[in-house]
Amino acid sequence: MNILQKLMVQLYEESMVFYNSPVFSLIKFAIGIYIIVLIVDVVLLLIQRGVGGNLREFTIGADLPRELIKKKSKLKNKWGKIRKRLENDNESEYKAAVIEADELVSDLIGRMGYGGKDAGEKIKNVPAGHLEAIEEIKEAHTLKNKIVLEEDFKLSREEAERALEKYEKFLHEFEVLN
Repeated sequence: MNILQKLMVQLYEESMVFYNSPVFSLIKFAIGIYIIVLIVDVVLLLIQRGVGGNLREFTIGADLPRELIKKKSKLKNKWGKIRKRLENDNESEYKAAVIEADELVSDLIGRMGYGGKDAGEKIKNVPAGHLEAIEEIKEAHTLKNKIVLEEDFKLSREEAERALEKYEKFLHEFEVLN
């Protein structure tokens, strides 16, 4: 055996002694605990943030309100109450349904990060392509403005139904009503 081979054998033997020593066992144990803590932290962060919300934020570039991620049943119930107003044969109920639907959707849009002092500005501040149903929301919002601003505006059940369908398209986009 030459010197280089003896040196390699000696280095291997000493490294095996260190590898099996109590000090290295303690180091392995500490690193194992650290890795487990990191994995638990990552899982908890994913749960807290909502993995689906992060994916949607990545794809459309908006921070979503909790109702669109986790509390869909509450939003679904609220929408059901708005829809129920159309079952009456009362024009004021139709108007109230359109106004409430507009407030609900514009509130959600505002909490997605699209600012503005009122619903109209929030809707206008949504860039093209960020929300599929934004054009329908704009049309329905125009109807809501007529209801609010024109005293003698007449609203039929069919017009109210079409307006709610436009708002529903937005809610379907975020899988609230599915």
